[in-house]
This record gives sequence, structure tokens and C-alpha cells, in this order.
Amino acid sequence: MTTPPVQQDPNPNDPNPARSSATLSAFTGQVQRRLGLETESEAEVLTRATLNEFGKAISAGVAQDLTVSLPPELSAELRAQRQSDDQARSVDKPAFVDAVSGAVHSVDAEEVERQVEQVLRLLREWLPEDQVDRTLEQLPGGLAELMR
Repeated sequence: MTTPPVQQDPNPNDPNPARSSATLSAFTGQVQRRLGLETESEAEVLTRATLNEFGKAISAGVAQDLTVSLPPELSAELRAQRQSDDQARSVDKPAFVDAVSGAVHSVDAEEVERQVEQVLRLLREWLPEDQVDRTLEQLPGGLAELMR
């Protein structure tokens, strides 16, 4: 399978699925179906916001490793958050969920947590097992639980 080219998205907070790669559409489509979201755009905003924050919680090395298995647009979300020599940053689950909630339609913390959990679990399914293990080792307990 060849990797589709990275699409330039001038406003990542208002994605247009028509400009997204087929792989990104597959990922966000799965998020949309799992959560019963109305539109793929809503699923893409949630996915990007979750991975943006996730990229801040993992080391640059892990972020780089994960990019191989993800759609190019989502890989960019992870890589953009880390300097090449950055270490993992400890973030607790409430702060993580709160940060994602600032970018999505829901303000209900429990609902956003449920949504984030589904995005992270789907991410886990897309990754090779050795990458999952290495990633989980870096995450604080509450955040790791969302991904399990």
C-alpha cells in the first residue's frame, strides 16, 4: 500500500474531508462510526485534537515511530508537537481531556473522555504491537488506561 501525499490543510480545526487522504478518511470514518458522530469533519476535528495533545505527552522518538503507521495528516499532528530531542511529558487524564475539549463540540468532560478513549483505542489498533507497548510505557496511568 502506498502512502497518499500529505494534503495542505490551511485550517486543521475546520477540516474538509474532500482534501484529506483516503487513509485519513478511513481512520476518521472509523471514529465517526464508533462514536455515532454526525459528520466525518466532526470526527476529524476530534481525532486531530486528540493526537495533537497525545503528541505532547510522548517523546519525539515515539512520535516519529508512530508516524509510520498513521495517515500523513495525523503523523503531522504528532510530529508538530515535539522537538527532535524532546522527552515524554507527564500529563494527567483530566488535563488531557480538558485540552481536547477546547477543540471539539462537546463541553461535557465525561463525553469528551469517552470520545478520546475511542480515538486512542483506534490508534492502538492501527499500530504494531511493539509500538503500542513502547508508547504505553511512556504514558501516565490514567492516560495509558484510555488507550488500553
